[in-house]
Amino acid sequence: MNKQMIAELAARLEQAGSLSNADRVALLKDIERYAARDLYGAARLCKDHLPKDADLRLPRIVQSAPRIAKHFEERMHRQRSAIDMPLEQDRQLRQPEAGRSYTGPVVGTTPNCVVQLDKETGDFIVHPRNSLVREFEPSEKDVDVAIRYPSAAIGGVGLVRSVEAAVQGTAMEMGMSASHGHEHSTRAHHLTHSMEMSK
Repeated sequence: MNKQMIAELAARLEQAGSLSNADRVALLKDIERYAARDLYGAARLCKDHLPKDADLRLPRIVQSAPRIAKHFEERMHRQRSAIDMPLEQDRQLRQPEAGRSYTGPVVGTTPNCVVQLDKETGDFIVHPRNSLVREFEPSEKDVDVAIRYPSAAIGGVGLVRSVEAAVQGTAMEMGMSASHGHEHSTRAHHLTHSMEMSK
């Protein structure tokens, strides 16, 4: 977001109490988009410009920014315990686990972390930013990504793919194994037929 867009967002936040429902929904979506690129910037903007009496429930990721900063930001290369998300039951902020794959959109970016909403659990997964290997264009917005940790999650590498590419890759692997199985059975049939002919 450029400075003019941030200034416009700040002005809309200051008027949040008098906005229509449609305008409030649009404002929250814009805050979420800003948080996906700069979580702390979005949280600071809301803190500085949202009036206390405005009845606007900020996105969960913006509410979670202070906990991410305090608990995860400076300690991403060490195992940290999961913490409960503010105002959410059975939802957590946590680090990734080895051997797991997480699918969902990137909802927050900080200097050391990338925060992803895990669609399977509803948890926010706090990935170490410098360990992610990207296989998609960073210009893509509001796109679900699959982040997989083949070995170690802390100190290891997280492979990032767009969900479409991940689905296509799985389909291709299944297609190749199916065609390989078909070729194998065809070869076995020809071999059996040749053996019968030679008798």
